[in-house]
Amino acid sequence: MANKTRILVIDDDLDTLDATRLTLESRGYEVATTANPEDGLRGIEKDRPDLVILDVMMPDGIEGFQWLWNVRRHPDEAVRTVPVIVASSIHKTTPLRFHEGDSDETGSYLPVQGFFDKPVDPDQLVERIEKVLSESK
Repeated sequence: MANKTRILVIDDDLDTLDATRLTLESRGYEVATTANPEDGLRGIEKDRPDLVILDVMMPDGIEGFQWLWNVRRHPDEAVRTVPVIVASSIHKTTPLRFHEGDSDETGSYLPVQGFFDKPVDPDQLVERIEKVLSESK
């Protein structure tokens, strides 16, 4: 049997973790979840997921941002280059605005391969995952 695509989901909302895990598992993905960014970093280093879905607004506010920048500066290239899709309610809860890819707005760029406002449409999320994974091969 071929190896399944491994996805790590990092979110402090346990209901979101369960819903995302169930959605992705029903589509054939192998899914690991954690509500703790530190465990998420250890998970990338140990398990080498093919993609990460990250919430940026966690109990310490900017924990997800810090996590992302730590990953992008990691000494191990496999960790540093793992594709990340952000799924967050940041646009609803703060005046901050972030986009995927290039932007003219200072500070508005996040080094991620996708950005979704919560609640995330499962079909759109899977579509983006498939696109990102096909581009990273």
